Amino acid sequence: MKLSTKGRYGLAVVILLNRHKGQTTSLLSISTSLDLSKIYLEQILAVLKSHQIVNSIKGPTGGYFIKTESHFTVYDVLSVLEPNLISDDISSPQKTLGALLEEKVYYPLSQSVQSTLASISIDELSGSLNDEAMYYI
Repeated sequence: MKLSTKGRYGLAVVILLNRHKGQTTSLLSISTSLDLSKIYLEQILAVLKSHQIVNSIKGPTGGYFIKTESHFTVYDVLSVLEPNLISDDISSPQKTLGALLEEKVYYPLSQSVQSTLASISIDELSGSLNDEAMYYI
């Protein structure tokens, strides 16, 4: 399985924001911590915000944050940023080669990936980080 940089950085952003739950973190601070361009970061945050994983406050003391009562999993984040990661489509009842592979290989694999990602909480990951963790791809 290969994730795009959007998925990798998006997951890193959510973990970073989760470490400061209930507090706002500026775009510049996130950009500096992850060594990521602000423009690319804004694109990722827009997707996360539209799916209510992160919120934002405008203004000089504003920034992005995760609500204190939120408990997301890795699956919650990646399913938003990587919509083609998980396939729930078993399309054809015919036993063509493609349908057979979908039923016997790809669908069970997809379910296994989904189950594994859903078992990893963002709280668990952010709690395991050192104080000044840097993230590099």
